[in-house]
Amino acid sequence: MKTKTALFLVVLSANLVAQAPKPIEFSGHTNSVSQVAIAPGGGQLASGGWDETVRLWNPTGGPARLTLTGHTDWVLAIRFTPDGKTLLTASQRSVKAWDPTTGQLQQSWDGLPGQRISMVTISPDGRQLGCGFRDGGVRLYRLDKTAGSKLVATRKWPGHKSWIDTIVFDRSGRRLATGCRTGEITIWDTATAKAVSKPAGHGGQQVSALAFAPKGDRLASGGFDTIVRTWSVTDGKPQAVLKGHKGLVLSLGYSPDGLLLASGERHGPIKLWSTTDGALKTTLPGHSGGQLGFSVHSLEFSTDGKRLASAGRDKKVRLWQVPD
Repeated sequence: MKTKTALFLVVLSANLVAQAPKPIEFSGHTNSVSQVAIAPGGGQLASGGWDETVRLWNPTGGPARLTLTGHTDWVLAIRFTPDGKTLLTASQRSVKAWDPTTGQLQQSWDGLPGQRISMVTISPDGRQLGCGFRDGGVRLYRLDKTAGSKLVATRKWPGHKSWIDTIVFDRSGRRLATGCRTGEITIWDTATAKAVSKPAGHGGQQVSALAFAPKGDRLASGGFDTIVRTWSVTDGKPQAVLKGHKGLVLSLGYSPDGLLLASGERHGPIKLWSTTDGALKTTLPGHSGGQLGFSVHSLEFSTDGKRLASAGRDKKVRLWQVPD
């Protein structure tokens, strides 16, 4: 009986693996892919990596349609503007605006302080750049095409007492969340640089991923404790604790309707959670492979919520069909 049961479980496991949705895979980066973005309407896919390049892909597959060069260090942030006509990319030293159709460089802003910056993020409207620093400081810059080629900080404040590892705007650009290595999370008002709330974090362990829900009322966080947590933005009170990852959580992303939360971990798997009851909906293979798998560095849903793009340390970009 035990033998038959074990055989049944093996067959069942094999069937589950076989039925896992197969993604469209994109290859071309020569180092880890740090960021991925899907254009409004889903007609283009963009990625940036540690190889200092930005690549544009046809979402149906094939080699990179365009490879954009000009950054001189890792590409840490990438964002299509809402009209899809501009692709913004940022590193520790510069921000660049590209025409995603032709690959032409529209503008380059310099003046960022290099390796003092630990992480950057671009607001959804494409008008602001947020920078987290190794000393815990935070700075905001305005991305104005009429302002010349030099970036000037519109606001800067002390922020945290340790290295900022994750930073993200809400959809409106009026809130900015930061997470640091000593486990602190703070949600800031970008107009005043004042703290809106300070969620309790991950028990003193490093906060490695943050994402605002589309309505801006909820913040998700992932940490070195392998747990995904959600918080009220207004008062920082905990809302849900999502357990299931075996490795530290490095990336998060909400679906446009806010009903799904995607999380990616160090060892490769991607999990999709229901935000209504916190149930685990499905686990995707993600960037699993090798002895320990490859870290999932970035996740983004398409605007219709039907596809999910992921970027990993295996130098790959993958585009998944979101299960019903």
